[in-house]
Amino acid sequence: MTINFVVTAADTELGQETTQQLIARGHQVTGIPLSKDGAEIIRSKGGLAADVSLTSATELKDVLSTANANVVINLTPQFANTLLSDGQDWKGFDKTLKATTDALLTAIEDAGTAFLVNTSYTFLYGNAKDSTETAPLVAPGDDPIFAAAIAAENQVNNSKIPSSLLRMGYLYGPQSQDLKLYIKSFNLKRPYFAGPANNLGNWLHFEDAAQAIVQAGEQQTAGAVFNIVDGTPVSFADFIDYFAFALGRKQPAHIPMWLTPVALLVVITPQQVELLKLATTVKSDSIRQQLGWKPRYLSYKEGLRQTVQTWRSKNEIK
Repeated sequence: MTINFVVTAADTELGQETTQQLIARGHQVTGIPLSKDGAEIIRSKGGLAADVSLTSATELKDVLSTANANVVINLTPQFANTLLSDGQDWKGFDKTLKATTDALLTAIEDAGTAFLVNTSYTFLYGNAKDSTETAPLVAPGDDPIFAAAIAAENQVNNSKIPSSLLRMGYLYGPQSQDLKLYIKSFNLKRPYFAGPANNLGNWLHFEDAAQAIVQAGEQQTAGAVFNIVDGTPVSFADFIDYFAFALGRKQPAHIPMWLTPVALLVVITPQQVELLKLATTVKSDSIRQQLGWKPRYLSYKEGLRQTVQTWRSKNEIK
């Protein structure tokens, strides 16, 4: 059955992959871009583009009505969900999350759209081991941006809109331009801020993230909350070091934790530090059992090898 989807932030790395997978499944996709040139990107992936403000409930309602939307997929929160940008994408995101969530919920209610797939983050469990979806959420470091992420979840949960919530691990894959920047750092022999060596985090390949989103949009399990991770937690240091190994490079140097004050001045944001200080692992049994989701890339090693092979096949790296 063809479903009419409206996807926010459809021009982002995850948005493009999600659009392609939805189109391949025979669905209709109308994408709302984040970037100035995003409409053309969405069209290149097979979707229709609606270049409107994500903070205008009126404009969003018009898009939903025109598209005869059955399901809205909110990917705006995932724009910053990476450890690969030194935290720069989090700047001002507390205001972005509130404004876009407010507008989208109002538009969905006014347009009478049937279902919402909303996205969030597994790091909101804080320092926790094997967290399930019922575990309490905390804002790492009491940061207002992460507090806004929890508030955005609560907004959706407290609305009358039937929805599913997907809490995702840190995103990566061949779509990631931030990951490519590390190759330049390797070439220049620059050290990177790796965080504590034993602090595990949760990771997720873009293809597997999009697959979970598609399944949630098709099956529409109202009230469900799902953790979406590959099942192989790893520290940021081990992740990047293995990336260098997959490229055939030597292990890059790390900026030690005692230089954190200096790194905060010239390299990273406070949000990046707070995320790297976390030791978080989660369970993703619920989505596997309820929706039949199974990641193609069961670990970061498989995903990073595929990333490097994809780039080389396209002559994007040497």
